[in-house]
Amino acid sequence: MKKTFLGALLVATALSAPVQAQDIFEALSQTYKTNPTLQAQRAYLRSVDENVAIAKSGYRPNIALTGSYTDASVSSNVAAQDNDSKQSAVAAKISQPLFSGFQTVNSVKSADSMVRSEQNNLYNVEQNIFLEASTAYLDVVRDASIVELQKNNEKLLKKRLEETEQRFNVGEVTRTDVSQAKARYSRAKADRISAEGTLEVSKSNFERIIGQAPEELSEPENLNEFLPKTSEEAVNYALAHNFAILQAKHYLDSKSYDVAVNNGALLPSVTLDGVASHTRGDIDLYSDKVRTDNLEWGVNMTVPLYNSGETRAKIRQSKYLKWQAQEKVLETTRTIVSTVTSAWEYMLANKAMIASIQDQVKANEIALDGVQKEEALGNRTILDVLDAYQELLNSNVEEVKARRDYYVSSMNVLLAMGKLTAENLKLDVELYNPKVYYKETRDKWFALE
Repeated sequence: MKKTFLGALLVATALSAPVQAQDIFEALSQTYKTNPTLQAQRAYLRSVDENVAIAKSGYRPNIALTGSYTDASVSSNVAAQDNDSKQSAVAAKISQPLFSGFQTVNSVKSADSMVRSEQNNLYNVEQNIFLEASTAYLDVVRDASIVELQKNNEKLLKKRLEETEQRFNVGEVTRTDVSQAKARYSRAKADRISAEGTLEVSKSNFERIIGQAPEELSEPENLNEFLPKTSEEAVNYALAHNFAILQAKHYLDSKSYDVAVNNGALLPSVTLDGVASHTRGDIDLYSDKVRTDNLEWGVNMTVPLYNSGETRAKIRQSKYLKWQAQEKVLETTRTIVSTVTSAWEYMLANKAMIASIQDQVKANEIALDGVQKEEALGNRTILDVLDAYQELLNSNVEEVKARRDYYVSSMNVLLAMGKLTAENLKLDVELYNPKVYYKETRDKWFALE
């Protein structure tokens, strides 16, 4: 049986490609290591980690060292002489919080919850970058295939034009037949040039996202092993593992603790304060040096009574933000269920479309073969043959596009489920673990990095 344009393309690619092509998982590994958007999000998460250390500072003492030096000269019309005095002082102060209306403990819990929320957001960013990289990868695969199909079509139509011109020279066909063949050949050239331009755009986008120029690419035929069996399985997995839902839930936790923090501002605060000071100086030029050493400590309590209504306004505000976060959890859950279901149905539709288009390709192959034979017997015109060529080309191009759409929709299913990550795809990379940096940061006392 006559090979399709796509079949001829795959054979040619297999013969000309190097021993090992760059598959989509290698491209995603490269993206995971170098994509600047992903790197920037990791840096942002590290900044959010510091909020825990900032919150925990409420447990720790404040220590300060102060010093002063004064040199004074006093002139008076009453005294017989001027008075000069010099004095220096140094003091060490410490203030240790003992009770702050539970504000510190709740601030730490709020910061912890916000860190967990942003950790899930990091995985969300990772998934979206992977979807963008996968789409760019598959766009190059699609456009490279279309270029090869257009090149093959151009060669076939050039050959058909040459044959038609030879037949015209011996009087078998008319000038109209030659013009029709020439027009189709010119169109094939224009389509090939357009396809090559589209391919270059896709390659540029690939390099922007993935960080290197595309090499020999291949379709991710083993992608199915990461997909669930049913739509219900996909939805149930998403409800438990989708990072947007987890992010919203931890954000709600953080806002709940913020309410407790603001309520704590109405309670008393207690601190343990101590001061050690040393003063040295003289009153005038003829006096002895004066030295004073002082050490004192005490427990101080502050009971807030009214601060212009600011505290109560913050309490009300934090309650509204908590309410908003509760609704966000519900909204996100509904959105994810809808997204998973839609992505699943779209994936199935694309899969069915591939099968349908493949049947169309086979039918167009048979039709082309029949039209060519009938044209040789004089029962068909050259225009009929040219139309058959175009129909076969169109169906081959549509199959290439449908295969690309199927793989992209499969990636969308994985993203909606929460499985489009380096860990779930089993990429050959050193996984970035945000919990490691979080644990290192939360208990730092003096470090600057």
